[in-house]
Amino acid sequence: MKKLYTFLLCCCCLLSALNAQKVGLVLSGGGAKGMTHIGIIRALEENNIPIDYIAGTSMGAIIGSLYAMGYSPDDMEALLRSPDFKRWYSGQVESQYGYYFKQSRPTPEFANIRFSFGDSIHIRPQILPTNIVSPIQMNLVFVELFAQATAACRGNFDKMFVPFRCVASDVYNKRPLVMRQGDLGDAVRASMSFPFVFKPIEIDSVLAYDGGIYNNFPTDVMMKDFHPDVIIGSVVAANPGKPQEGNLMSQLENMIMQKTDYSIPDSLGIVMTFKYNDVNLLDFDRLQELHDIGYNRTISLMDSIKMRISRRESAENVRLRRMTYRNTLPQLRFRDIYIEGANEHQQSYIRKEFHSDNHQIFTYEDLKRGYFRLLADNMISEIIPHAVYDPESDLYELHLQVKMEKDFFVRIGGSVSTTSSNQIYLGIGYQNLNYYSKEIMLDGQLGKIYNNVQLMGRLDLPTRIPISLRLLGSISTFDYYKKDKLFSKNDRPSFNSKDERFVKLMCALPFLANKRAEFGFGYGVLTDNYYQSTTIDFTKDRADKSTHKLLGGSIGFYGSTTDSRQYATRGYHESLIAQVFTGHEWFNPGTPSEDGSSKAVEKKHQAWLQISYMKDAYHRLSPLFTLGWMTELLYSSRNFSENYTATMMQAGEFAPTPHSQIMYNEAFRANQFIAAGIKPIFVFNDMFHLRTEFYGFAPIFPIKRNENNHAYYGKAFSEFQYMGEISLVCKLSFGAVSAYVNHYSSPKGEWNVGLTLGWQLFNYRFIE
Repeated sequence: MKKLYTFLLCCCCLLSALNAQKVGLVLSGGGAKGMTHIGIIRALEENNIPIDYIAGTSMGAIIGSLYAMGYSPDDMEALLRSPDFKRWYSGQVESQYGYYFKQSRPTPEFANIRFSFGDSIHIRPQILPTNIVSPIQMNLVFVELFAQATAACRGNFDKMFVPFRCVASDVYNKRPLVMRQGDLGDAVRASMSFPFVFKPIEIDSVLAYDGGIYNNFPTDVMMKDFHPDVIIGSVVAANPGKPQEGNLMSQLENMIMQKTDYSIPDSLGIVMTFKYNDVNLLDFDRLQELHDIGYNRTISLMDSIKMRISRRESAENVRLRRMTYRNTLPQLRFRDIYIEGANEHQQSYIRKEFHSDNHQIFTYEDLKRGYFRLLADNMISEIIPHAVYDPESDLYELHLQVKMEKDFFVRIGGSVSTTSSNQIYLGIGYQNLNYYSKEIMLDGQLGKIYNNVQLMGRLDLPTRIPISLRLLGSISTFDYYKKDKLFSKNDRPSFNSKDERFVKLMCALPFLANKRAEFGFGYGVLTDNYYQSTTIDFTKDRADKSTHKLLGGSIGFYGSTTDSRQYATRGYHESLIAQVFTGHEWFNPGTPSEDGSSKAVEKKHQAWLQISYMKDAYHRLSPLFTLGWMTELLYSSRNFSENYTATMMQAGEFAPTPHSQIMYNEAFRANQFIAAGIKPIFVFNDMFHLRTEFYGFAPIFPIKRNENNHAYYGKAFSEFQYMGEISLVCKLSFGAVSAYVNHYSSPKGEWNVGLTLGWQLFNYRFIE
């Protein structure tokens, strides 16, 4: 009899569970405004209101999917507050994954136009980007976030911790796509891919976009798929208002977004509508404010919610179920790699970045490092990874969809300035990836002060220890004579120029975590033209000339994690270089001798050792303040040249700012020196910052001029020079704008004011 009662009790409990009141939560899209949803979920959980099904669009799909795979409100908040999350939508790569070994010297281009020659002779260039946010981070992180949940539910979203639906859009067939199964990361990624902001993805040969285009509040999907007894809706979006003439986003929304019904009949449930006029699509730093708005509104309606929903589920029970579910998720461990979009040779190259043995097991961390290494040298435009779970081996297969970059490129850029540093930059090149990576590039700059043309060939070998070979041929000039005096108090311009022609072979190896060791050997001809007097009669005086023909070898260690080609506010740049040179120097006087000849005077054999160290680092002390510092040291055993001016022309220079790099200033030149600087930087946002820079320069042995115009060393540390600069910098997608004022301790009264647009960057030099 007792067994019968027990059986009947179990049956009653089962029937009760089957007939229990079911609650569905529907979350609208709305970008960063969707963080309001987290506050709503927290309030419901704290008051023991069950959430049996969840559906969402765009940002609602992100929050809904996180909850559906076992994230608590605390977990979601921690994720959205993390530095990782900002990198996902900004496209920034963490410094430890930068793989400096494969990074080329930065060039001052505004645009990089890639094209290829197809079967026909027509060129197919790609000039304008199709999305604002780089997909590099999202492609990878969606594997980390969603692969384990996809594996646990076997691609069936009904079998998640909470059954889940999201909506994407098929713009070709003009219809919504309801995502019920498949790869969870792909489903969420498609649902949030707002046109022109995020790059769409392809699902079943269909290019899928943001679900808000056709259905931004999927109550109909909730009713059709789950049939809940009560629906709670959260609406943080609205149908586009009348387009405004000066507002491009409002015009795009009206052209793209279809009208959505954001209401729920009273008989079906409760809808909470939030109207925001001052929250932008990517305002994720307002998490606390938006969370609290959602939480407080839900608490204010809790009595009404509890009247509609009689069933309760304790928060502790939800926590225990969540913990049990997440502990069963299969660990991310990979073995087999399958690659699409690459030929057999390219596949061999790609696999070596993840493991050396085809049967070797590797982790997500290994995947992440290999992923960023492959993207570092710009041979591959995009890699879309997927993790496919094999329950028999308890391992994942790594499926990579690879999109190769077009082989040919044209780079256009330079800088425009109120000073004489105006430059035009042009580069053309060819890149190709097979068993090894190769590149050939011809580029150069044309300007009043700096002119350069350089031919470079590069070969990267995927050996057990990767090797990169570069062969350079370069011709460049620095013509300081052409420096004008616009906005400058210096009335003593320099009348000299430098000419460099060299070939150099360099071999690089990866060094430590994010550095590069580089060995170089080359031959160069360096020519200096100069006047040894400030009183010049240009009708009859001719410049003196010193010519250096040198063989040189070097070994250097380099590392960089800076966040910008110029005007960095994060990371560091560091170099340690040892160089040895040998050769001869010739001196040709510009003024003929008494017999009318100008025979060259041969200098004795020159040979010297040079060691230099430089570090430039930035530390973010608060969201609005960065403290930067730099130090530079140089030791050179070089002998003096024929005269003082020739000696100073070849001495090492300290030029830490863009303006100082286009000046010839003897006060900041020496064969041995130490220098340091401090750089307080006030960061207003990702676009604007104010830089203040102050540098001190101390020659260990200052170079002096005697009465015969020859050089000699003065007393150790007997001189000190300084320079300072304040600049307001605006970083744009194609370049940077800098308005600056600076001051040098020598020449006396040297002040400069200027405005520069673009990047002021120089190519390789023979003596670095």
